Amino acid sequence: MTASPDPTAPARDHALDEPVRLSLPASMRYLSAARVVAASMGAEGGLHVDDLDDLRLGVNELLSLLVEASAPGARIDLEFAVRDGEINVRGVLDSEVAEAVEIDELTRRIVDAVLDHHELDGTSFSLTKASSLRERD
Repeated sequence: MTASPDPTAPARDHALDEPVRLSLPASMRYLSAARVVAASMGAEGGLHVDDLDDLRLGVNELLSLLVEASAPGARIDLEFAVRDGEINVRGVLDSEVAEAVEIDELTRRIVDAVLDHHELDGTSFSLTKASSLRERD
């Protein structure tokens, strides 16, 4: 039996079907802008308040790695996509780096604990955070 849609719930905004892109200077001072966009998109996608805290922390940790490896004047391009009760975030460092970005043990433990999936590949990352309230198969 399928539950009836909640008549009081707001109508789905089909603009959410399009990814949101954000380009930031690779500086710690702009991490808060990325966290705000991630949380806003996650809330629109139906993530629970605890999931949003986890998402902000995961975005902050992975972005910090890219910022720390960046050269002066570098930028980080982000893409946020919401679908089916989850958010996917991709980040790419637009800069030359001396060596590939590697995740340290503490950061790995943090992102393993708060995200459903994450990858770090040289100068880019991707992550997924799903709603903890979403029915699991």
